[in-house]
Amino acid sequence: MSVMETKIRVLPEELCNKIAAGEVVERPSSVVKELLENSLDAGATDILIELEAGGKRLIRITDNGCGMGRQDALLSFERHATSKIRTDEDLFALSTLGFRGEALASIASVSRLRLKTCASDDGLGQQIYAEGGKIKTVEELGLPRGTVVEVRNLFFNLPARKKFLRKEQTELGHAADVVTKQALANPAVSFKLKHNDRMMLELRREKGIRERVAALLGRSLLRDLLPLDKSAGDDLSLSGLISQPQLTRSATSHIYTFINGRYIRDRVVQHAVMDGYRHLLMKGRYPVVVLFLHIDPALVDVNVHPTKHEVRFRDQSLVHDFIATSLQQTLKPAEWLNKPAEEVAFGTVASSPVNYQPVAESNRTFTVRENSASGPEPTAPVSIAPNGVPEGDLPVEKGTPEKPQQYILPGSTAAGFFSGLQILGQYHQSYILCQDGDDLVLIDQHAAHERVGFEKLRHAYSAGEIPGQTLLFPEVLELDFNSAAALTDHRHELETLGFEIEPFGGKSFALKAIPQLLTNHDAVKLVVDVALELERVGRTGQLRESIDDILILMACHSVIRANQALSTAEIKALFSELDLIDFKANCPHGRPVMQRLTLTEIERMFRRQ
Repeated sequence: MSVMETKIRVLPEELCNKIAAGEVVERPSSVVKELLENSLDAGATDILIELEAGGKRLIRITDNGCGMGRQDALLSFERHATSKIRTDEDLFALSTLGFRGEALASIASVSRLRLKTCASDDGLGQQIYAEGGKIKTVEELGLPRGTVVEVRNLFFNLPARKKFLRKEQTELGHAADVVTKQALANPAVSFKLKHNDRMMLELRREKGIRERVAALLGRSLLRDLLPLDKSAGDDLSLSGLISQPQLTRSATSHIYTFINGRYIRDRVVQHAVMDGYRHLLMKGRYPVVVLFLHIDPALVDVNVHPTKHEVRFRDQSLVHDFIATSLQQTLKPAEWLNKPAEEVAFGTVASSPVNYQPVAESNRTFTVRENSASGPEPTAPVSIAPNGVPEGDLPVEKGTPEKPQQYILPGSTAAGFFSGLQILGQYHQSYILCQDGDDLVLIDQHAAHERVGFEKLRHAYSAGEIPGQTLLFPEVLELDFNSAAALTDHRHELETLGFEIEPFGGKSFALKAIPQLLTNHDAVKLVVDVALELERVGRTGQLRESIDDILILMACHSVIRANQALSTAEIKALFSELDLIDFKANCPHGRPVMQRLTLTEIERMFRRQ
């Protein structure tokens, strides 16, 4: 009687390693990332990265970390062998970059790898050579304390995978990007990157992030970057540099976000960053930010992706709102408008505790307590008219409408910058020309008044009860399971914004009422989109954006237009209101309100310099 052949087989160890390598080692930059993380976890302060042919022929990383003894060096080639976790609790409270114990085993299985390491100052080290995942030689040799990992001929035994590698310069670019991210996260570590024996990057140790950003992203960016330092208790804080709204890029390539020192590409965090810049950037433009989120390791799970680029938060909406609010509170004063470039570039912002308080709106609000040691309120300078008479002595033109009542938004202070400008006149009945010291300031009158009108409408709308419009015939929504669950969990948030939604059995809902502002919009599509966003990031901006779009349209059609003559009194009234609102540097569409020309720039135009 013959035994039936089994269909399920246990894969050989060599094939298992190649499969694991496919998850961890995608291209040469993946090797650079894994080895750099090991060097940093070993406490290295000097790291040299050497590449040949973009890393396809050689990757060599030398560090001055703690090194390894003979037994540890041999064990490091085993799968799931690590010094960084021991128990289940360690897995959910990680403080190191690498922890899976797969890096060396996976890399060695698809390359020719040589490991040199020494864990003592006596100069006695170990050298291990592995090829295709099999250790070939082990010997002793003299070495300084630290580790050298040399990876040659990546994917030599996987020709199909090797064919997918790109050109030398493309692979070099990916590897350099990995080094850039690790260098930003570790300014106290020296990094050197060589390619084909040519030095590409040489970074010395720095005390702070500013000089490291200048070395990697360009010193010219510093004048447009604002320091950020916020906290919400001991378990949650955010620090780094964020760009002023005028400094943007056409892609998200300059958004660098780190969690507990680990670079991540997380959709919740990126969504929060863009939410912080809402109504400050033109469509299709993205900010330059380098942000470091520090959170209790027990509140975030980094073990959800082999490359550890994605994370899962225990309370992702809390983290999302904290990041977005921190950015908004840093950007809303628009203090760079009336500061010299040098002061903006090298000033500091003190750490401010942020108190979390739930409110009736769909988004949580974090309030930053003001630092009482900041000194007295600055006195607004007296504005001088073109004829040299102080503002208060200017005669009011006949027929000029009375100055509108000022609307002071919550948290705003009248800094008096715009009111203190010397008004020179109006150009093309669209731009207001002013003088600020030696600088010429041009102000877009429509953009300025549009921001004032929008802020008034938005705060008036959110302060009162939002009226709803009952539908004559309720609309039935059909959702998938995930979206239906998300909508059920957040239904009360939609109800506070004027929606009336009731379960209609299974995954269906009946839409019975909508906000009056959305009467002429496709409310059904909006609710479906909101449900999808709730499922994706646990927080919705779709509804707020739709309402804000309507408020922007209302503001746009109810304020001063271009090609409209303004009297001096009307300009002063506009400036007074502009001083009393937030986000005054940009209109709601993201266009700049003001442009500044220095005396040096003007003299250069006329060849006087």
